[in-house]
Amino acid sequence: MHRPFKSVYQRFVMDKLDYKRYLFVSGVLSVVLLVSVAAFNYFIDPYNLMGNNWTGVYFWNERQLKGREILNYDHQAVLIGSSKTGYVNPDDLECYRFYNASMRGMVPEEIYFFLKKYLRNEKLVLVGFDFYMFNEREFPLITIKDWDDVAYNPLEYLLGISTLKMSKKTLKHWKNHDPIFRMHENGQFDYPGSKGKPLPARTRQEKKKYRDIINGLVEHHYGDFVLSRQRMEYVRKLKELFENREIPYAVFINPLSSDVLAALRHVDAYPVFLKWRKDMRTIFPNIYDFSSGPYSDPKLFHSDDPYHYTNEAGKEFLNRIIRDFCENKQADGCFIKPRFSDCNEYGALTCKCMVSLR
Repeated sequence: MHRPFKSVYQRFVMDKLDYKRYLFVSGVLSVVLLVSVAAFNYFIDPYNLMGNNWTGVYFWNERQLKGREILNYDHQAVLIGSSKTGYVNPDDLECYRFYNASMRGMVPEEIYFFLKKYLRNEKLVLVGFDFYMFNEREFPLITIKDWDDVAYNPLEYLLGISTLKMSKKTLKHWKNHDPIFRMHENGQFDYPGSKGKPLPARTRQEKKKYRDIINGLVEHHYGDFVLSRQRMEYVRKLKELFENREIPYAVFINPLSSDVLAALRHVDAYPVFLKWRKDMRTIFPNIYDFSSGPYSDPKLFHSDDPYHYTNEAGKEFLNRIIRDFCENKQADGCFIKPRFSDCNEYGALTCKCMVSLR
C-alpha cells in the first residue's frame, strides 16, 4: 500500500527540520564547550602567560616565557643550555649581569633559533652542550623555521587541551598546598629535587635507587644512540651566527658525574661519545670540555640526581670560563682586570684575575 504524497512530503520536511535542529544544538554546545575551556584556562592561567594566575605557577613553560622575559630583563650576557645550566643562579656569575635562557630538554636547533631571534649586543654568551642532546632517536629533531613556531598564540593557549590539563593539575596542586618551584626573574628555575643525604650516609635502598637512576639515564639517553647530523649542522650555524654578529661567546660541554661516565663506558654509544667530543672540538677549537675531570666528582652533583650538578659546581666552572673573557667589572664597587693568561688542563686560555675593593 502506497503512502500518500503529502505524508511522504511532511516526513521529509520534518526530517530536514530535525537535521537542522541537530546541527544548531550541536553548534551551540560546541561553542559553549569552547568558551568554557577558554574561560577556565584564562581564569587559571597555569603558565601565567596572560598575567591572570592566582594559584601560583606550578608548571613553568619556559619555551613560552623566556622570549618575553629576556627582553624585559636588563642583562649584559646570556647563559643557555639544558636544565643542567637552568638550575644555575646567574646572579652568582662574575663580571656581567647574566640572563639564564636555559630550558629543560633544550636541543641545539632550539638554542640556535632562540638566540637568532633574541640576541642583541650581549658582551658574552655561554652555551652548554650535552651528548644526549644529539640522540635523535630519544629526542626527535624539532622541525621549526623560527622561534615563533614554538610560541603559542593566545587562541592556542586558551583552547589547547594541554593547557586544560595543566589548569586542572594546577588547581589540584593549589588545593593540596603543594610547594611551588619558581622560575626567577633572571631565568633560573628552582631545582625540584631533594639534596638527599651525603654520599657516605646512603642506605642500601638509597644506593639501589641511585643505581637505578643511572641505569635509566644510560638506557634512555644513550641506548640505541643515533647521532643527529642535522643537529651538528645547527651547531655550525650557531658558530656562524655569533661570528656574523661579532658577539663574544664560549661553548662548553657539561660535566658528567664519574658514576654516569663509568656506566657510559660500557654501552655501544661510548665510541660515538668520544667521536662527538672530537667533532665538537673541530668546530670550536677553544671549547671547554668539562665532561670528565675534576668536575665529575659525584659530590658536585645532587646526591639523588647524578645528572644535575649543584649550583656551587656550576658557578665554579662557569666563572672559570667567564674570567677568560672578562676585561673588567665595575659594579657594586668591584673591579676585575686580567693580569695574565695561562693554559689550563682543558686547553683553553684562562685569565687569572686580580680582584680589588668590593
